[in-house]
Amino acid sequence: MTVLQSISRYGPAITASDMTFSVGFLAYICIANFVTFDSNKLQMSQLAKKNIAFEPMGKHSLGRGKFIVEKSFVIYFICSKIMSLLVPLLLVIAGPLDIAVMVIPSLINVVAQAIAEQSTASFHDVLRILVPIGYSSHRLFGPVTTWALNSWSLWLQKQEGGEFASNRSYYVYTFNLVLAWANLAFAAWNLFGFLLLRVLPLYFDNEETPRIEMAYILLPLPKKHKKQM
Repeated sequence: MTVLQSISRYGPAITASDMTFSVGFLAYICIANFVTFDSNKLQMSQLAKKNIAFEPMGKHSLGRGKFIVEKSFVIYFICSKIMSLLVPLLLVIAGPLDIAVMVIPSLINVVAQAIAEQSTASFHDVLRILVPIGYSSHRLFGPVTTWALNSWSLWLQKQEGGEFASNRSYYVYTFNLVLAWANLAFAAWNLFGFLLLRVLPLYFDNEETPRIEMAYILLPLPKKHKKQM
């Protein structure tokens, strides 16, 4: 498929608001890092004085490196990319146009977040954690919710129009419906359960805001200690 054919096929799905947020939020993060946090020079100089190599995909990754070494997080991360990136991409390429149009805005948001996370790896911690929170919030309350609601309306429309005579058509539109709502549920959990309650507290000062010891890597559930008699 040529570029012109792609634009002709998917053009209506790519809205100005989706592109504006994807580009504008990253621009905001970059400007804030340069103006407000002096390009994160303080942290980098402190690491250099201590002869500590900066490892954005290691001990300086999301959550101060707490998650990247955990098997459960790696599985969580891989599953999220399959559900929110790989499978939707296959739907866009091989699925009907009316489904592709619904999927693309969410897909753009996921790709934009991945680009933003990689391009801001050396930024101040405040901005690095804002990237997944910002893009996840926009996706949850924008593209993925629209995708889920429109998928349900489309499914009902196809059913009432008698267009599910063939099993293939029924399975494709039902699969899209299930995938859309699964993405919505995951986006809600990822934002409100994982990012805000599990990851964000790791960036607070441990003396002034003592951290609660969690029982699980992915769940914001504290360990329960037995009272000593």
